[in-house]
Amino acid sequence: MPIRFECKNSCIALIDIDLGNKNTFNISEMNELIKIFEEHIEKELDLKAILIKSSNADFYATGPAIKEIENLDRDGARYYITILNMMTKHIQDCPVPVICAIKGAVSGIGFDIVSSADFRFALKDAVFADVSSKYGLLSPSSIALRLSFLIGVQRAKEIILGGRNYSGGDLYNFNFLTNIFSAGEFDRKVDDFLNEFKELSIDSLRLKKRFFIDLWKNYIKNNQFPAGDIFSELLKSGKDWKKLLAGSENKTL
Repeated sequence: MPIRFECKNSCIALIDIDLGNKNTFNISEMNELIKIFEEHIEKELDLKAILIKSSNADFYATGPAIKEIENLDRDGARYYITILNMMTKHIQDCPVPVICAIKGAVSGIGFDIVSSADFRFALKDAVFADVSSKYGLLSPSSIALRLSFLIGVQRAKEIILGGRNYSGGDLYNFNFLTNIFSAGEFDRKVDDFLNEFKELSIDSLRLKKRFFIDLWKNYIKNNQFPAGDIFSELLKSGKDWKKLLAGSENKTL
């Protein structure tokens, strides 16, 4: 099942995640999303906004699958880290605003995608979770920094260290989500928001987006930490990881 790209309207692009099952992202799916940004979006000079949605009503995006990472050696872990951070960089550095329309569950790489976007709309009963601690892991991405940047360190701690599920309403109260809607009004409200971009100046929009790209780059430059090294070490010798893995091979983060 694919990740579809459409740009029928010259100024609004659509990325539709349709991977089946839990919309699970592994390395191949991350590479597919990277390819879309490199071959399409970054060459669309008239583009004003991008919507990332899911055709799966129950899962927006999750992953990776445990079986995909359980046997990674240090080189494999490094490659995985590189692809994950390349994907989020494309979303963060996109020259126009990226909007996520979220229905269903978000976890793992799905959290990376959503937190890298500029605007986030969700159903009130959408579910968000970082379950990596349940499997003895730390995300190798900059998710901790992104959440701290967006909603503050205390709220980021609650999400990353607690491993619990949060509703769309919870994360709206955390100021993580731009807005939340009921099922009956969701599509119309998102369309209304997208239509507002059609009236904006492309040059002005892109110049202002560049300011926020530079703001994030400055933040991450001054707040580096070795998430990739910790991830590799946990995979190599973490006792909790080995213990908690038993019986979890068919699950996803």
